Amino acid sequence: MEYEEKLQLVTPCGYCCLSCPSYVNTRCTDEIAIQKEAARANLPVKQVLKSCHGCRPMQGRPFDDNLCQTYDCCVNIKGMEFCYQCDDFPCLKLAPISAGAEVRRHNTKIYNLLMLKKLGLDEYIRKSPEISRQWIRGRTPAFGGDVQV
Repeated sequence: MEYEEKLQLVTPCGYCCLSCPSYVNTRCTDEIAIQKEAARANLPVKQVLKSCHGCRPMQGRPFDDNLCQTYDCCVNIKGMEFCYQCDDFPCLKLAPISAGAEVRRHNTKIYNLLMLKKLGLDEYIRKSPEISRQWIRGRTPAFGGDVQV
C-alpha cells in the first residue's frame, strides 16, 4: 500500500479508520466496540456499522455536511497531515472532555497522536486494533498502573 493510501486511513487527529466499526472497510469485529460506537453516535447499531467513508476521503465531513474544526485547522488552514506536526500541539481542539468520556474517543486523541509520532504511520496502522481495544476494554487496576485489557 502506498503512503497516500495509508494516509487516508488515519485522521489528522490520530484515529485509525480500520479500527472503527463505522468505517466502510472496518476490521473491527469487537461487539463491545460496536456497541460503544452506536452509543457514541446515539444511533442503532445497524445504522452505525460501515456507514463512514473516512475523514480524509470526505474532506473532514465524514458523517454530514459539517466540517470538523480540527480537520479544517490541521489540513486546510495549516497544511499538515497530523495535529502532532503543529507548533500549537496540543491545543484546545484536542483537550480531554468529561461528558460522555466512556463512549467518546475524543479523550484518546493526544495519546493516539503521540503513538503515531513515535511508531510512524505503518506501525501505527498495524497496532491500531490493539490501541483501540485498550481504550474500549482497558482498565488500570492501580493509580498510575499500566492499562490491562
